[in-house]
Amino acid sequence: MIQHIVLLKFKPGTTDEQIEAAFGQAQQLVDDIDGVERITLGRNRAEDDHGYTHALIVKLSDDALAGYLSHPVRRRYIAEALDPIEAERIEIDVPEDAHIERTETAPLGWHWGRPPSASAAAAALRWEEEHTE
Repeated sequence: MIQHIVLLKFKPGTTDEQIEAAFGQAQQLVDDIDGVERITLGRNRAEDDHGYTHALIVKLSDDALAGYLSHPVRRRYIAEALDPIEAERIEIDVPEDAHIERTETAPLGWHWGRPPSASAAAAALRWEEEHTE
């Protein structure tokens, strides 16, 4: 999979309604271009001063990038939906070569999430017998 990531900075005076209308037209990219798996659209939640307020992320099959970038439906979408309201755009293409995901952490304890060995269990039992109070 490849993610085509587009960061958007809109022209001063662009309304939320204009942005929503432009994003609504992105459905045609999924419907009409082979290899487009999904599109994620959203507003930046951080208060950064770089001016890029929105992102459009296109998830593509590995062999679809070149066809997507030159596809007439994409070119028309940019010309008709984005260009009239866009001040700047940054595009990068990132393959999903590796994923690092959160794993469930083991509960803390003397056995570090593993069952105790027989000798450790025996030692713990002896300690408990010796320290009964």
